[in-house]
Amino acid sequence: MRQRRIRVQWPWRVERTEFDAAERRLDLHLDFEPGGTFDCPSCGRGGCKAHDASGKRWRHLDFFQHRAYLHARVPRVRCPACGVKQAKVPWSEPGSGFTLWFEALVVALAREMPVRAVARLVGEHDTRLWRLLKRRVGEARADVDFSGVRAVAVDETACRRGHDYITLFADLDRSRLLYATPGRDASVVHRFREDLEARGGRAEEIRDLCMDMSAAYMKGAREAFPEAGITFDRFHVQRSHWPPRAACWARRFRAARGTAREDEVRQGLPALTVLLAPRTLLLGRLPRSVL
Repeated sequence: MRQRRIRVQWPWRVERTEFDAAERRLDLHLDFEPGGTFDCPSCGRGGCKAHDASGKRWRHLDFFQHRAYLHARVPRVRCPACGVKQAKVPWSEPGSGFTLWFEALVVALAREMPVRAVARLVGEHDTRLWRLLKRRVGEARADVDFSGVRAVAVDETACRRGHDYITLFADLDRSRLLYATPGRDASVVHRFREDLEARGGRAEEIRDLCMDMSAAYMKGAREAFPEAGITFDRFHVQRSHWPPRAACWARRFRAARGTAREDEVRQGLPALTVLLAPRTLLLGRLPRSVL
Protein backbone atom coordinates (compact mmCIF):
# COMPACT_ATOMS: atom_id res chain seq x y z
CA MET A 1 0.00 0.00 0.00
CA ARG A 2 2.82 2.43 0.84
CA GLN A 3 4.44 1.71 -2.52
CA ARG A 4 1.20 2.46 -4.38
CA ARG A 5 0.73 5.74 -2.51
CA ILE A 6 4.06 7.12 -3.77
CA ARG A 7 3.94 5.20 -7.07
CA VAL A 8 7.10 3.21 -6.47
CA GLN A 9 7.71 0.65 -9.22
CA TRP A 10 10.35 -1.96 -9.90
CA PRO A 11 13.24 -1.94 -9.27
CA TRP A 12 12.33 0.36 -6.35
CA ARG A 13 10.62 -0.80 -3.18
CA VAL A 14 9.76 0.59 0.27
CA GLU A 15 12.23 -1.09 2.61
CA ARG A 16 10.94 0.25 5.93
CA THR A 17 9.14 3.14 7.62
CA GLU A 18 9.94 5.04 10.81
CA PHE A 19 7.28 7.00 12.67
CA ASP A 20 8.08 9.36 15.53
CA ALA A 21 4.97 10.85 17.12
CA ALA A 22 6.98 13.03 19.49
CA GLU A 23 8.95 14.61 16.63
CA ARG A 24 5.85 14.58 14.40
CA ARG A 25 7.81 12.94 11.63
CA LEU A 26 7.43 10.05 9.20
CA ASP A 27 10.44 8.64 7.32
CA LEU A 28 10.05 6.23 4.41
CA HIS A 29 13.21 4.37 3.36
CA LEU A 30 13.38 3.11 -0.21
CA ASP A 31 15.92 0.94 -1.97
CA PHE A 32 16.32 -0.79 -5.32
CA GLU A 33 16.26 -4.53 -5.87
CA PRO A 34 19.62 -6.28 -6.19
CA GLY A 35 20.37 -6.69 -9.88
CA GLY A 36 17.89 -3.98 -10.86
CA THR A 37 18.58 -2.05 -14.04
CA PHE A 38 17.94 1.61 -14.90
CA ASP A 39 17.72 3.90 -17.91
CA CYS A 40 20.66 6.12 -18.75
CA PRO A 41 19.72 9.69 -17.75
CA SER A 42 21.57 11.12 -20.77
CA CYS A 43 20.65 8.95 -23.76
CA GLY A 44 17.74 6.98 -22.32
CA ARG A 45 19.28 3.61 -23.00
CA GLY A 46 17.72 0.92 -20.82
CA GLY A 47 19.23 -2.02 -19.00
CA CYS A 48 22.06 -0.12 -17.32
CA LYS A 49 23.29 -1.73 -14.11
CA ALA A 50 24.18 0.10 -10.93
CA HIS A 51 27.81 1.12 -10.56
CA ASP A 52 27.55 2.43 -6.97
CA ALA A 53 25.01 4.34 -4.86
CA SER A 54 24.77 7.21 -2.37
CA GLY A 55 22.05 8.11 0.12
CA LYS A 56 19.72 11.09 -0.44
CA ARG A 57 16.64 12.59 1.22
CA TRP A 58 13.54 14.38 -0.12
CA ARG A 59 10.76 16.32 1.61
CA HIS A 60 7.40 14.72 0.84
CA LEU A 61 3.78 15.77 1.46
CA ASP A 62 2.90 15.83 5.13
CA PHE A 63 1.18 12.79 6.63
CA PHE A 64 -1.65 14.58 8.45
CA GLN A 65 0.24 16.85 10.91
CA HIS A 66 3.51 14.93 10.58
CA ARG A 67 6.34 15.84 8.25
CA ALA A 68 7.21 13.12 5.78
CA TYR A 69 10.58 12.38 4.16
CA LEU A 70 11.74 9.86 1.59
CA HIS A 71 15.20 8.32 1.89
CA ALA A 72 16.87 6.24 -0.80
CA ARG A 73 20.21 5.06 -2.13
CA VAL A 74 20.42 6.61 -5.59
CA PRO A 75 22.61 4.56 -7.93
CA ARG A 76 25.07 5.70 -10.53
CA VAL A 77 24.67 3.58 -13.64
CA ARG A 78 27.22 2.57 -16.23
CA CYS A 79 26.10 3.30 -19.79
CA PRO A 80 28.21 1.87 -22.65
CA ALA A 81 27.78 5.12 -24.60
CA CYS A 82 27.74 7.82 -21.90
CA GLY A 83 29.84 6.32 -19.11
CA VAL A 84 28.87 6.53 -15.43
CA LYS A 85 25.85 8.76 -14.72
CA GLN A 86 23.55 9.17 -11.75
CA ALA A 87 20.20 7.53 -12.39
CA LYS A 88 16.94 9.47 -12.20
CA VAL A 89 14.41 8.61 -9.52
CA PRO A 90 10.70 8.58 -10.43
CA TRP A 91 9.55 10.71 -7.48
CA SER A 92 11.81 13.76 -7.89
CA GLU A 93 13.65 15.93 -10.38
CA PRO A 94 17.47 15.72 -10.48
CA GLY A 95 19.05 18.02 -7.90
CA SER A 96 15.78 18.73 -6.08
CA GLY A 97 15.34 18.10 -2.38
CA PHE A 98 11.56 17.77 -2.76
CA THR A 99 9.29 15.13 -4.24
CA LEU A 100 7.16 15.95 -7.27
CA TRP A 101 4.02 16.01 -5.11
CA PHE A 102 5.54 18.50 -2.67
CA GLU A 103 6.68 20.71 -5.54
CA ALA A 104 3.17 20.66 -7.02
CA LEU A 105 1.78 21.80 -3.67
CA VAL A 106 4.26 24.68 -3.42
CA VAL A 107 3.53 25.85 -6.97
CA ALA A 108 -0.23 25.78 -6.30
CA LEU A 109 0.14 27.75 -3.06
CA ALA A 110 2.53 30.28 -4.62
CA ARG A 111 -0.19 31.24 -7.12
CA GLU A 112 -2.44 32.31 -4.25
CA MET A 113 -0.12 33.86 -1.63
CA PRO A 114 3.38 35.35 -1.19
CA VAL A 115 6.29 32.90 -1.20
CA ARG A 116 7.26 33.89 2.34
CA ALA A 117 3.78 32.91 3.52
CA VAL A 118 4.10 29.59 1.69
CA ALA A 119 7.45 29.00 3.38
CA ARG A 120 5.91 29.55 6.81
CA LEU A 121 3.01 27.26 5.97
CA VAL A 122 5.13 24.32 4.78
CA GLY A 123 8.02 24.90 7.18
CA GLU A 124 10.78 25.48 4.62
CA HIS A 125 13.12 28.41 4.00
CA ASP A 126 11.82 30.70 1.28
CA THR A 127 15.20 30.59 -0.52
CA ARG A 128 14.67 26.90 -1.28
CA LEU A 129 11.16 27.58 -2.51
CA TRP A 130 12.33 30.43 -4.75
CA ARG A 131 14.86 28.08 -6.39
CA LEU A 132 12.09 25.56 -6.95
CA LEU A 133 9.74 28.16 -8.45
CA LYS A 134 12.37 29.70 -10.72
CA ARG A 135 13.20 26.27 -12.11
CA ARG A 136 9.54 25.41 -12.68
CA VAL A 137 8.74 28.77 -14.24
CA GLY A 138 11.78 28.47 -16.51
CA GLU A 139 10.64 25.02 -17.63
CA ALA A 140 7.10 26.24 -18.26
CA ARG A 141 8.27 29.26 -20.29
CA ALA A 142 10.77 27.31 -22.37
CA ASP A 143 8.08 26.17 -24.80
CA VAL A 144 5.81 29.25 -24.66
CA ASP A 145 4.80 30.66 -28.06
CA PHE A 146 4.09 34.41 -28.25
CA SER A 147 3.57 34.51 -32.01
CA GLY A 148 -0.15 35.23 -31.63
CA VAL A 149 0.16 38.16 -29.22
CA ARG A 150 -1.48 41.30 -30.59
CA ALA A 151 -2.77 43.30 -27.61
CA VAL A 152 -0.80 43.81 -24.39
CA ALA A 153 -1.70 45.35 -21.04
CA VAL A 154 1.03 46.95 -18.91
CA ASP A 155 0.81 47.68 -15.19
CA GLU A 156 3.01 47.80 -12.10
CA THR A 157 2.57 46.36 -8.64
CA ALA A 158 4.55 46.55 -5.42
CA CYS A 159 6.56 43.39 -4.82
CA ARG A 160 7.24 44.24 -1.15
CA ARG A 161 6.74 47.04 1.35
CA GLY A 162 8.27 50.32 0.33
CA HIS A 163 8.80 51.38 -3.24
CA ASP A 164 10.05 48.20 -4.91
CA TYR A 165 7.94 47.60 -7.99
CA ILE A 166 7.65 45.05 -10.75
CA THR A 167 6.00 45.62 -14.11
CA LEU A 168 3.62 43.02 -15.54
CA PHE A 169 2.77 42.46 -19.20
CA ALA A 170 -0.38 40.49 -20.00
CA ASP A 171 -1.99 39.15 -23.17
CA LEU A 172 -5.38 40.85 -23.37
CA ASP A 173 -6.81 38.38 -25.90
CA ARG A 174 -5.94 35.23 -23.92
CA SER A 175 -5.90 36.63 -20.37
CA ARG A 176 -2.44 35.30 -19.52
CA LEU A 177 0.68 36.77 -17.99
CA LEU A 178 3.46 37.17 -20.54
CA TYR A 179 6.33 38.74 -18.65
CA ALA A 180 7.24 40.23 -15.27
CA THR A 181 10.36 42.26 -14.56
CA PRO A 182 11.66 44.55 -11.78
CA GLY A 183 11.27 48.30 -12.19
CA ARG A 184 8.73 50.61 -13.79
CA ASP A 185 10.77 52.82 -16.11
CA ALA A 186 11.03 52.88 -19.90
CA SER A 187 13.62 50.09 -19.96
CA VAL A 188 11.08 47.48 -18.80
CA VAL A 189 9.21 47.86 -22.10
CA HIS A 190 12.43 47.19 -24.03
CA ARG A 191 13.09 44.09 -21.93
CA PHE A 192 9.60 42.85 -22.67
CA ARG A 193 10.19 43.30 -26.40
CA GLU A 194 13.37 41.20 -26.19
CA ASP A 195 11.50 38.44 -24.34
CA LEU A 196 8.58 38.62 -26.77
CA GLU A 197 10.80 38.20 -29.82
CA ALA A 198 12.79 35.40 -28.16
CA ARG A 199 9.54 33.40 -27.97
CA GLY A 200 8.24 33.87 -31.49
CA GLY A 201 6.49 37.22 -31.13
CA ARG A 202 7.07 40.24 -33.35
CA ALA A 203 7.09 43.80 -32.10
CA GLU A 204 5.59 45.17 -35.32
CA GLU A 205 2.55 42.89 -34.91
CA ILE A 206 1.57 44.39 -31.55
CA ARG A 207 -1.38 46.62 -32.42
CA ASP A 208 -2.53 47.76 -28.96
CA LEU A 209 -0.84 48.66 -25.67
CA CYS A 210 -3.05 49.43 -22.68
CA MET A 211 -1.36 51.17 -19.74
CA ASP A 212 -1.74 53.86 -17.13
CA MET A 213 -0.71 57.43 -17.84
CA SER A 214 2.93 56.91 -16.85
CA ALA A 215 5.32 59.03 -18.89
CA ALA A 216 8.01 56.32 -18.55
CA TYR A 217 5.74 53.62 -19.98
CA MET A 218 4.66 55.87 -22.84
CA LYS A 219 8.28 56.67 -23.69
CA GLY A 220 9.22 52.98 -23.71
CA ALA A 221 6.16 52.08 -25.78
CA ARG A 222 6.93 54.66 -28.45
CA GLU A 223 10.52 53.43 -28.71
CA ALA A 224 9.96 49.66 -28.52
CA PHE A 225 6.55 49.38 -30.22
CA PRO A 226 6.25 52.37 -32.58
CA GLU A 227 3.44 50.72 -34.59
CA ALA A 228 1.20 50.04 -31.59
CA GLY A 229 -1.65 52.25 -30.50
CA ILE A 230 -1.65 53.36 -26.85
CA THR A 231 -4.82 53.16 -24.78
CA PHE A 232 -5.04 54.51 -21.25
CA ASP A 233 -6.92 52.27 -18.85
CA ARG A 234 -10.33 53.51 -17.67
CA PHE A 235 -9.42 53.68 -14.00
CA HIS A 236 -6.65 56.24 -14.45
CA VAL A 237 -8.66 58.27 -16.95
CA GLN A 238 -11.59 58.45 -14.53
CA ARG A 239 -9.30 59.30 -11.62
CA SER A 240 -7.70 62.15 -13.54
CA HIS A 241 -11.12 63.64 -14.34
CA TRP A 242 -12.72 63.04 -10.93
CA PRO A 243 -11.25 65.97 -8.90
CA PRO A 244 -12.54 68.80 -11.14
CA ARG A 245 -15.91 67.06 -11.59
CA ALA A 246 -16.21 66.46 -7.87
CA ALA A 247 -15.35 70.07 -7.14
CA CYS A 248 -18.03 71.27 -9.54
CA TRP A 249 -20.65 68.92 -8.11
CA ALA A 250 -19.72 69.86 -4.54
CA ARG A 251 -20.14 73.58 -5.21
CA ARG A 252 -23.53 73.08 -6.87
CA PHE A 253 -24.68 70.66 -4.18
CA ARG A 254 -23.90 73.06 -1.39
CA ALA A 255 -25.38 75.97 -3.36
CA ALA A 256 -28.60 73.99 -3.91
CA ARG A 257 -28.88 73.34 -0.17
CA GLY A 258 -27.97 76.92 0.69
CA THR A 259 -25.04 75.80 2.84
CA ALA A 260 -22.17 77.09 0.75
CA ARG A 261 -19.65 79.12 2.68
CA GLU A 262 -18.93 82.66 1.60
CA ASP A 263 -15.36 81.84 0.62
CA GLU A 264 -16.62 78.87 -1.43
CA VAL A 265 -19.04 81.04 -3.32
CA ARG A 266 -16.35 83.64 -3.90
CA GLN A 267 -13.47 81.29 -4.78
CA GLY A 268 -15.33 78.17 -5.97
CA LEU A 269 -13.42 75.84 -3.60
CA PRO A 270 -15.09 72.51 -2.65
CA ALA A 271 -15.47 71.51 0.98
CA LEU A 272 -13.57 68.43 2.06
CA THR A 273 -16.62 67.06 3.86
CA VAL A 274 -18.57 67.04 0.59
CA LEU A 275 -15.79 65.31 -1.30
CA LEU A 276 -15.79 62.57 1.33
CA ALA A 277 -19.56 62.12 1.22
CA PRO A 278 -20.95 58.83 -0.13
CA ARG A 279 -21.51 58.87 -3.89
CA THR A 280 -25.22 58.12 -3.44
CA LEU A 281 -25.60 61.19 -1.22
CA LEU A 282 -23.50 63.36 -3.49
CA LEU A 283 -25.36 62.44 -6.67
CA GLY A 284 -28.78 61.42 -5.37
CA ARG A 285 -29.80 64.88 -4.19
CA LEU A 286 -28.35 66.94 -7.00
CA PRO A 287 -30.81 68.60 -9.35
CA ARG A 288 -31.14 66.66 -12.63
CA SER A 289 -29.85 69.67 -14.52
CA VAL A 290 -26.53 69.32 -12.67
CA LEU A 291 -26.15 65.66 -13.73
